[in-house]
Amino acid sequence: MTTGADGQTTYTRSFRVGGGTAVIRMTPGRVHLVTATPNPGFTADTVQNEPGNLAVQFTEPNHYFVIHAVWQGKPVAQVSEVGE
Repeated sequence: MTTGADGQTTYTRSFRVGGGTAVIRMTPGRVHLVTATPNPGFTADTVQNEPGNLAVQFTEPNHYFVIHAVWQGKPVAQVSEVGE
């Protein structure tokens, strides 16, 4: 957690899952993907349907990991694994 010159609090977190690594930055009402690096054999995709809601998915056949980050008055993240 850091505070910028504008006084806005910024949360930056690295998520390491079996399919790769994602770095996500969150500020009030906004979630930003900094980087998504898939592990060998995986691909990385993102979905962001609104500024405060982001999903990063690392996929290989029949197996995937999802990092879902949202701003709900505070930063919230959930990691899921589906398949093998």
